[in-house]
Amino acid sequence: MHSRISQHLHANNILDTQHYRFRTEISTEDALVRLEDSVFTSINQQMHVAGIFSDLVKAFDCMNHEVLLTILHFYGI
Repeated sequence: MHSRISQHLHANNILDTQHYRFRTEISTEDALVRLEDSVFTSINQQMHVAGIFSDLVKAFDCMNHEVLLTILHFYGI
């Protein structure tokens, strides 16, 4: 499933350049460097900085897989 989704996303140029999932050429470290740069830039400009982090790994365990497959099929995956 991962390879089908990845192939579809790349073939149709769907992913935003800031999206770090399903990409082999960028990593978690790249996302952290971008976040760190954004935070330090904001602090240097004397702006307030806040973060909300959520782990959505289990979200797909709660979703009806029939519905998920229907949605994926709708988008051509």
